[in-house]
Parts: sequence; structure tokens; C-alpha cells
Amino acid sequence: MQKHNKHWDKTHRALQEIVFDLLKKYSVEKITVQLVCDTANINRSTFYAHYLDVYDLIDTTQKNKREALFSEFVRQSHVSKITFFDQSSLIIFLNFIKENGWFYKIVLKLRDSFPIQEGFDRLFDLLLTPVKRYDPKMSSQKFLYYFIAFQAGFTMILRHWSDTNYSQSSPQIATIIFDSLPYLIRISLNKVYQKNENN
Repeated sequence: MQKHNKHWDKTHRALQEIVFDLLKKYSVEKITVQLVCDTANINRSTFYAHYLDVYDLIDTTQKNKREALFSEFVRQSHVSKITFFDQSSLIIFLNFIKENGWFYKIVLKLRDSFPIQEGFDRLFDLLLTPVKRYDPKMSSQKFLYYFIAFQAGFTMILRHWSDTNYSQSSPQIATIIFDSLPYLIRISLNKVYQKNENN
């Protein structure tokens, strides 16, 4: 891994903060390398020493901000294990998205391919375990298709919610998400939670 000095690191982080602020004012299409350079008071060669292009900068910024926001969500909600598959924890998560609405509106608009790799292994295993209990013969490859359907549906629901300026309540959206789960995942999760409630 290439090492950089403190000045390089400071500039690298500063460019992310600058583009984060620009995203509040401009659409992604309107943000250019020149605009970033003018705002940061640097030349283009300095910019390209840090990022391949403006999309690389935006992607890196979004990834880091998502991680920072999610860490803050965990801290605020005092939830050590977030499953998103019970009503209360999902509502907490949806409230957090709504509170940071402008940022997630940008993130959701750029979601166009599935499966989403961020948090993939954890979420995949979380869903696969109850389904395997319900249907032990199901292959992981077949389940991947159910998983992609879940991710795509979840994301599109959130995107539409953001497009309508989060007009519906978090509990309403949580209910819609649960009702939209692929059938096999939904009945498998229901059986697991029913079993846990009876124990």
C-alpha cells in the first residue's frame, strides 16, 4: 500500500468534504473537476494526484460518508446487532435515512446494479440462514436470485420514498418493505421469529 504524507492526506480528505458540500447545491451531472478545483483553490494536476476523475471522488466520498453515517446510526440507536428484519429496528433505520434525507436521495439515485456489494456477506448470510432452515435443499446460487430481488426491491422502495420527500411515515414504509419481501424469504423469516417468540 502506498504511503502518503500528512499534507497529501489532508488534501485528500478536504476534497471529499468539498464535493460533499457541492452535492448539497448541485446535481451530480453539474459537478466537474474544474468546479472542485476552483472551490478547493487547487490546480487540476493536484486533483488528479488524488482521484481518477470527479466520479471517483464522488464514489469515494459517498462510501466514506455512508460508513460514517451508519456508524453514527449504530451509536445513536444503541443497537449492537442490526438485522433490519424486525419492525422496530427497521423503523429506527428508516428514521435515520429520513433525517439524512438529502444525502440518501443522492445515494439512492445512483444505485443501478445488484447485488450491492456493501455489506453483502453479512446480509446474505443473515437471510440465507433462515431460508436454509426452511428449505435445506435450496442452492446458494438459486438463493442469490431471491437476494437480488430483495435488494433491488428494498432499494427501489427507498428511492421512491426519497423522490416523494419521505412523505409516508417510517412505520408505513417498514410495512411495505416487509410485505414486498420475496415469498420464500418472508415465510422463512416468519417461522424463525415465531420460533424465537415461543422460546
